[in-house]
Amino acid sequence: MARLQYPAPSFQRTVNGLTVHAWEHPQPDAPPVLLVHGFASNTLFNWVKTGWLDPLAGTGRSILSVDLPGHGASSEVSPSGLRAQDVLRDLHQVAEQAGGKVELHGYSMGARLSWQFAAIRPELVSTLVVGGLPVSDEVYQVEAEQARRWASGGPEPADETTRRFITVASALPNQNLPHVVELRLALAKDHYDPTAEVPAVPTLVVAGTKDEIAAGSPHLADLVSAAGAESRFVEIPGRNHINALTAREYKQEVLSFLTG
Repeated sequence: MARLQYPAPSFQRTVNGLTVHAWEHPQPDAPPVLLVHGFASNTLFNWVKTGWLDPLAGTGRSILSVDLPGHGASSEVSPSGLRAQDVLRDLHQVAEQAGGKVELHGYSMGARLSWQFAAIRPELVSTLVVGGLPVSDEVYQVEAEQARRWASGGPEPADETTRRFITVASALPNQNLPHVVELRLALAKDHYDPTAEVPAVPTLVVAGTKDEIAAGSPHLADLVSAAGAESRFVEIPGRNHINALTAREYKQEVLSFLTG
């Protein structure tokens, strides 16, 4: 398959505003890979610039990647009023339209959504990869009004947790900051407990050794094993939550997991 280019040859928009980029393999021999990016990122920065597309396409799979509401090609979509279940329903739509099975890979906030989706719709997920997955919803609990005021050009949040996590939204160029922040706040309305619903599908859990957000990730792989599915935890030496995705070891582990 020729080197993949961005933007993708085709895309679609779901009911709740996910933009789905699609690179179709001419003769796929496995379900497509569905990629879900992290907070304040998008397909371009999470997956394209970090070098994921061509290695995944080399495994004989089509690739789908979503831009979540308020992010990337969905930057004009306001997430106000959305809940996690709305995003999960749209991922359901994407998986069904892709033939009823996907190999799901989420990072950070996208890993949270992917974990939840695989837990409630295991029949649609052949394999699950979660990188930088938070083990609780603590990272989502911020001071909403302080975050909104900052995103609209107001003062920096006084709350330390809000300042630490929400200001990440300004790291990438051309962000729609109010919409990026609003999705974070929308997801914070729903309690997230990865131990409550555990995916019973083959799962690879990945985290950098310096990733404080994903501290405790090995326990998640144990939960999957206890649920009766193959699971494995891989630690990426020297990598943190921001730079783990660029690691060669991360890609090699995922490719081995998909093709092994």
